[in-house]
Amino acid sequence: MPAPPDLRALLDAFFAPPPGLRPAELLRVAAELRARSSGALTTAAMLDHRRPVEGGAWCPRLFGPLQPLRCGCGRLVGREHRGETCDRCHVLCTDEPLRDRRVAHLDVPFGLVHPALAPRIAALLGLERDQLRAVLLGEAVFLADGRLVAQDDPDVDWNDDMPYETGVRAVRRRLAAVVDRELAAAGLSPADLVLTSVPVPPPGERPLHHESHPHEDRWFRALWSERVGRDNEAIAALTVRAIRGARLVELDAPTIVLDRECVAAQRAFEAALDLLARPPGDPARAPGPLWGWRPAPLQEDDDEDHVPGALYRFHLAGAPAVSDAHDRDVHHRAPHRPEVPRACVLADGDRALVQLAYLMLLVHWPTGHVLWTMPATEARLLGARGDWALFGDEYGRQLDDDDPELLRGLYALDLTSGTWLEGPYPDDLPAIFVEKSEPEDAWLTDWRGQRAAPGDADCSGDRPDEWARSPDHRYLWMSSSPDDGAIVDTERGLAVLMLSHMREPAGADVPTVALTGPERDEDGELDDQRGAGVAIARSRGEWRTLLPDGRLRRDGRVALVFTGGAIECAAFDATGDRLLLVNRDALHVVDVARGLPLVRLDLRPLAPALALPASLPRELADLVLAHHGTLAAALAEPDALLQERVGLDDAQLADLRAEPAPPVPALLRTCS
Repeated sequence: MPAPPDLRALLDAFFAPPPGLRPAELLRVAAELRARSSGALTTAAMLDHRRPVEGGAWCPRLFGPLQPLRCGCGRLVGREHRGETCDRCHVLCTDEPLRDRRVAHLDVPFGLVHPALAPRIAALLGLERDQLRAVLLGEAVFLADGRLVAQDDPDVDWNDDMPYETGVRAVRRRLAAVVDRELAAAGLSPADLVLTSVPVPPPGERPLHHESHPHEDRWFRALWSERVGRDNEAIAALTVRAIRGARLVELDAPTIVLDRECVAAQRAFEAALDLLARPPGDPARAPGPLWGWRPAPLQEDDDEDHVPGALYRFHLAGAPAVSDAHDRDVHHRAPHRPEVPRACVLADGDRALVQLAYLMLLVHWPTGHVLWTMPATEARLLGARGDWALFGDEYGRQLDDDDPELLRGLYALDLTSGTWLEGPYPDDLPAIFVEKSEPEDAWLTDWRGQRAAPGDADCSGDRPDEWARSPDHRYLWMSSSPDDGAIVDTERGLAVLMLSHMREPAGADVPTVALTGPERDEDGELDDQRGAGVAIARSRGEWRTLLPDGRLRRDGRVALVFTGGAIECAAFDATGDRLLLVNRDALHVVDVARGLPLVRLDLRPLAPALALPASLPRELADLVLAHHGTLAAALAEPDALLQERVGLDDAQLADLRAEPAPPVPALLRTCS
């Protein structure tokens, strides 16, 4: 429902004033809207899990109830409570369309300049309009002698003690010293030309946008059916600056900090005016498109000539660094169990690649035969495609500063030969992963140089990180923790499944599969656990997700529950029909469709092959494992290499040589 005619006229006069509107009339309109305000915004947040935030631009207390004859908390419902205000949520219970009539306001103690008032302000101060705008944006300053100069004027001897003024606060102080007869006749002063209150239109003038997605699953529709438009985003951006600036004024912040905040607020005000001056149904006020990657923001040391979407002709850097054992609390000498599993993947040809703290092993899981072992790396196992396994550094890829065609942070391992790729990146390999410059900042990046930003827009939370990915590398589990967040579609750069929706408990008839291995403690944690125990797959239009609670869900409903041993890492195969589960004692492969265990390989026979003599100091033992993976591999090296690379002295080398080299055994196989 549109706003009443009188309110509509006031909103049009403020946000889109006609050319002939005089300053006194515009100030009268601003005062009238301030008098009609039902309260001030106190937060920039609008919606929290699709519910309006109190004090925000969609607050029911300020703008009226969301549903007729129902307060915000549901305490007052029905006609018998019409006209009453709930003493709990302070929302009026009424059936009147208040959300189309009520306005709010935003207090800006340092002031803002309306573009329609800029000509009169410039005339009173004896400035040109371009000069006034330069002052408002901090590009020009007033010196102590009254001169107006550019911020970077080379003719001025700038020093830390030189006094100057800039921004809207300088304009407001100078307006207080001049006289305007027209404003005086209306009971106003020239300082009133700087607004300290900005009206906020009713929610009916800036509605949520409902979009239908008939070809998506119900999780996607629930997440993206209602979206905030660009007009609401502009109001939120201005609210952030206003609240922050008011707090800085209270704290008596340094002048340079206040000036920069005033400049940012003025820019946000002008951007909001530009959108709100358009009619409510204008496409410019609607949300941005959901489809496609957004242009890559240039970061430091980025190639400015690269066009996003064009293939980089780069070479991979070869083998990543070996595992840094000094920061890991692992029991590498424990004879009763192998190392801590970090990641795993099911590759083509019935092969399972398991990444331990110091060792990687490729196992033919139907027979339990260990195809090869090699030292582990610091790079994280991302997934597999054909005969290649992909690894990525924690902070994503980086082009080498000296050689722009050399890509560091992404690695490809040939599963057939156990060698690292050194050369051009194959076009058929996926390479979408998370790139991070700060803990709070992350992007979805692919090897074509494109980026999409996970964060608030896709509900992956603060400090997002990758916890799992689908076998086809299209979907990533993005979150700040392994039990929450969202699954992001990397082809479109947006969330398609919210994990918070998957809270339904398992029914009584849900089958269970018992695992072997160490159990979690009372807090649900596993001592010195490194893996997340999560996995995702999209198989024939059906979501299959394994959460850390040991429940396998198919389209949100629990289909299988794993009991007994804990799960430290997991992965689906390329079809999504088989699930690989690994902990320190065993490797399990489960048929997802039938809920049956196919095989269980006992990993405990690996422990003797990974044990080192107790006489070897832990630091040196860590280096032996990091560089060679097993004692057998270390003993195969010449003495000179061990002394140079690991740093062994003659006595330590003699103790190492005296230890028999146990072979890596075939793993014990159970189940059928």
